[in-house]
Amino acid sequence: MSKPLSELRTSLKIQRSQLDARARDRHASRLTKILTREKLFLKSRHVAFYIPVNGEISTLGIMDVALEMGKSVYLPVLMPFLTNRLWFAPYSHDCAMVFNRFGIPEPVYHGRHLMPASNLDIVLTPLVAFDPECNRIGMGGGYYDRTFSYLRHRQHWQKPKLIGVAYEFQKTSLIKTHKWDVPLHSVFTEENFYTPRNK
Repeated sequence: MSKPLSELRTSLKIQRSQLDARARDRHASRLTKILTREKLFLKSRHVAFYIPVNGEISTLGIMDVALEMGKSVYLPVLMPFLTNRLWFAPYSHDCAMVFNRFGIPEPVYHGRHLMPASNLDIVLTPLVAFDPECNRIGMGGGYYDRTFSYLRHRQHWQKPKLIGVAYEFQKTSLIKTHKWDVPLHSVFTEENFYTPRNK
């Protein structure tokens, strides 16, 4: 990687935030058309999304398609008693929402309705940068890596599939990985689809 991690993260976040609304909508629409035609998406039943913040590419159009197809849709929530991991709460257009401690909307939930990560089929994952091998640089909090750390040790029952979604300009050269990093199954942008060579 040509830039230090912190510098790369900062520069790409700035570039992402400088996209105007029309460009964001155009890229999100292209992403929706590409991803919703994929067999992995079409056959999935339980799909987790995220609410885009700070210029992240929007998956709201994909979420609308999933709801129209009768899929169960979830959003990540921060647990008060498990502060470093994510759980996933059911989402519908009419569900109540609240802001979490980072100012990100999440569904109001009852504990018995939460979905453990291992029961999801697909998780659409935000990122700051990715490389052609589908290694990911996130925001730096480590929530996704900790939540899905069990996937690093499994040869079978690889659920859910972590699918990174990003703008094409967020692709960078090879990212140095660490033992705690959880690789993505694939990455979709408004232009391309990437999978690791060993998949």
